[in-house]
Amino acid sequence: MRRARVIAAAACAGALLSLPAMAVAASPQQSPPDATADVGVARDTAGLQAFARSVSTPGSPDYRDYLTIPQVAARFGASPAAVRAVRARLAKAGYRNARLDVTRGFLTVDIPAQGAQELRRVAGSLGPLVTGVELSTRPPTPNGIANTPTPGGWPTRTGTARGCAEGTSIPVPRDAPQQAQYPNSLAYVPNQFQTAFGFAPLHRQGVRGQGSHVAVLQFGAGYKPSDITAFARCFGLGTPDVRTVLGDITVPNDPALSSGTAEATLDIQSVLTGAPDARVSVVEGSANASTAELFSLALDARRMGGLPDAISSSYGICEFLVQVSQAPGTPGSGSRVLADWVAAAAAASGVSLTVATGDSGAQSCAHDVSAIPVAQPDLLAQVATNWAGYPASSPWITGVGGTDMVLRRDNSLRRQWAWNDRTTIGLLPMAPGVVNGTPVTVFPAGGGTGGPSQFYPMPWYQSGVGIPGARRKTPDVSMFAARSLALYCSARAPQSSGLDGPGCPPPIVGDGWFSVAGTSFASPLLAGGIALANQVGRRAGTGRLGFLNPLLYVAGAVGAPAIRDVTLGNNDVLDTRQCCWAAPGYDMATGLGTVDIAGLAALGRRTAR
Repeated sequence: MRRARVIAAAACAGALLSLPAMAVAASPQQSPPDATADVGVARDTAGLQAFARSVSTPGSPDYRDYLTIPQVAARFGASPAAVRAVRARLAKAGYRNARLDVTRGFLTVDIPAQGAQELRRVAGSLGPLVTGVELSTRPPTPNGIANTPTPGGWPTRTGTARGCAEGTSIPVPRDAPQQAQYPNSLAYVPNQFQTAFGFAPLHRQGVRGQGSHVAVLQFGAGYKPSDITAFARCFGLGTPDVRTVLGDITVPNDPALSSGTAEATLDIQSVLTGAPDARVSVVEGSANASTAELFSLALDARRMGGLPDAISSSYGICEFLVQVSQAPGTPGSGSRVLADWVAAAAAASGVSLTVATGDSGAQSCAHDVSAIPVAQPDLLAQVATNWAGYPASSPWITGVGGTDMVLRRDNSLRRQWAWNDRTTIGLLPMAPGVVNGTPVTVFPAGGGTGGPSQFYPMPWYQSGVGIPGARRKTPDVSMFAARSLALYCSARAPQSSGLDGPGCPPPIVGDGWFSVAGTSFASPLLAGGIALANQVGRRAGTGRLGFLNPLLYVAGAVGAPAIRDVTLGNNDVLDTRQCCWAAPGYDMATGLGTVDIAGLAALGRRTAR
């Protein structure tokens, strides 16, 4: 049964809801639970954010003086008395399975669908301890794989086992003009990314992620372990250490039946491309698990077998749809408040969070509109505005956008530009379509999402380096995300017909090789790079990089080699001429630019206290 998500925001962190008196619903014990609720408990959000800022900002006397997650929870989380009071009131109403998250920010409780309204009444009775119960009807969706043609990559492959992909099994059929324009329609493979983005120098020094740990979050998505092994064997990446950690589910998601199998598989293979010897923990939840829950689980060192160096998520939703899913008068509260709390806790503990910004260019709602028809008459008009994607727009997360590139024969970067299929391969920006009987817009073109946030003011690390404006801007950085990513994915159901599943798409050639695009590759690739940089830090005694943004913006401002500025192209996939063009310095097409991982590791050593 598809589970509903109910979220309650903490009083000290979100807008207050007016909670009218409601009739008491049937006892939650009268039927099996088919929904869960996150109930935020009063906590010291301001104190946590101030501490996280201090330990994350180069030059601060507290820089990299992190706390453990238990220390974060004890210092800033809900008090034992507050937790007892909320638990007691929930138990009195019949909600007896309230689990406190590892950061002591919220309780998760099982309820039947008809118990949602009762939970609102219970929350209202708790006064300042808990407010803001809502029913979220739009869980996060994969926002990092775009199902459009592949323009191809530079046809140089090295280090690939004979008989493996080498790009030869990944051409995408296209019409004559496209075939003439892209005769070498091959997918890029790991050794090319390793060279282009500065992983290779570290690999040659024996830094391949040993002792490092990356978590990737999956909402309702599974993977086939043998696909990961086949990918690693093909490209000489060794024996992968990939483990599954379960959230609100009791068995792993079935990769043959999951609609997010290509997403999960790409995330894992992307991390291994950069950090082949790192441990990868696949944190799996149901399709309706909350972002806060899976973020929090990834910070639970006991269940994870150690605290990750980095957590990557390729899931999100445009801010407009987050807003319209809230109760009237509460723009963007609820789950967003709790996820931001956990993200700040990660920063306080030295864990880097990277999130794919999405694949709809400057109009982050465009892909979501084709998948989620909403009754608002002005919805289609909203896709032409510059709504950023959440949670990449959170000020406590590194939002990772997308670029395109051409390589030299030695696989070094020859040129890179903002990913935008409309300008690169001439796709039409929009086309009419119908979903569930509702006229919507089908969106074939893709590009790295970026633009100003409607939720957040500009954070200190952006204003401090002279970036103009009053709003949080995304992306922070970008990595390659265009139409040339080699993926091995063979788990599929007989009825599977495309990237929307179930299972993996049918291969173009062979048993499982095909190519995809999206910032779903960019975010975990950067997370793998962070794992290498942290490995270097451990060797040098300089510790973890932690929350990257303050360090990245300082590096971008001084032209450090860790950042490669991108000055070509735009991500305006709808051709509205509103936003955003690449330019020298920061821009909302590619952020600060792409990250050179060897440069990042060196920067981390130099800036340590």
